[in-house]
Amino acid sequence: MRHRHSSRPLFAVALLFAAAAPRLAAAEIPPIGPGPYAVGSTNLEVSAHPASPMVDYLKGKSISHQPIYLADILVHPGSALLTKVDIPANPAVYGSHAGTSMPLVLYALYPTSSENRRADYKFPYPDTADNVFPHMQKADEKPIFAGNGVRYPLIVYSQGYEGHGLWDLEQLKFLAAHGYIVVDVFHGDGRASLDANLGIRPLALKAALDYILNHPDFGPAIDPDRIGVSGSSFGGYTILAAMGGKYLQLADSAADPRIKAGFGLVPFMGATFGFWPFTTETWPFGKDYSGLKSVQIPFLAVYGQKDTNVSPKSVMGGIARISGPAAAVMLDGEQHLLSKKVWTDVYTWELLFFNTWLRGDAEARKLLYGGTSVQGGVNDHKTYQHAARALQR
Repeated sequence: MRHRHSSRPLFAVALLFAAAAPRLAAAEIPPIGPGPYAVGSTNLEVSAHPASPMVDYLKGKSISHQPIYLADILVHPGSALLTKVDIPANPAVYGSHAGTSMPLVLYALYPTSSENRRADYKFPYPDTADNVFPHMQKADEKPIFAGNGVRYPLIVYSQGYEGHGLWDLEQLKFLAAHGYIVVDVFHGDGRASLDANLGIRPLALKAALDYILNHPDFGPAIDPDRIGVSGSSFGGYTILAAMGGKYLQLADSAADPRIKAGFGLVPFMGATFGFWPFTTETWPFGKDYSGLKSVQIPFLAVYGQKDTNVSPKSVMGGIARISGPAAAVMLDGEQHLLSKKVWTDVYTWELLFFNTWLRGDAEARKLLYGGTSVQGGVNDHKTYQHAARALQR
């Protein structure tokens, strides 16, 4: 499940664009181009010729009950962003991983100075959308930020199920070039079952936030009041759980109050996979999506019209349950693996969303909630919006 690669009181008025669209004049938004900043990145140098295929380390895998993971092949583990996930002792949720700890590799991109002369690093795995790490820090080097003493908003990114952090690198570079520190989480789903990962994933986001906010270099450069999360496919489930969505198998919510806004691309909210009698029911928030009622912070979903993994019906059913400001945009003709022509649309919606909710940008807010589509790209259009609640804090 992957693609390609405290608020003030709000007026409780909802507007369903799906019903209103025929009566609304289209309001097109100009696409947003590359950002003004050069982008730097943290160290993620790995052994070029590991014992197993590189993709197994990127995605995680268990071989003869022995996990392999990206942390195993780091050349400079002391200079990489390496932490761990502590898993509660609850076998009903976490299976054999209950009561254990799992290594967690993070990778950060950030706005850097135009004077940064550090070389790019080409990750030794070409079968992905982007494998070039810009101005990568060498061992023991510190980040060079674009401004001294500046505190940047933070976005933590979660990829699709059994995906890895290289698939969406271009998207994350775009956000960093527009002035965000972006932390990419290598979940390593292959080390555990799907059921266990439903519980582990939100814990990984919390562990990533704990680590980066307490990091001696990144902590002082991050504004802790401007934290967002972004996720694709199963990463959409992950961020919704971290935003307050109630995973029904857990007695306690995985909500992280530090998160102020979330963007989901083809976000997984539940599905029935396979055909009767060989079906698998995966409804983490319930078949009626009732677990999403507790999401009270802003959320934007962008999804494909012809997606059979994350159906439009599931996106619309889930987003209608969200209590906070919410909107959805559909990409006509697109399936789960999105085509290259969608990216100007996706990048524009995502940046407008985060500029609105993490930066308080009034012009971005006007375009985000007043616009219905982005010029060029594919035919995209807004299908749902809590209009008045989104427009006023």
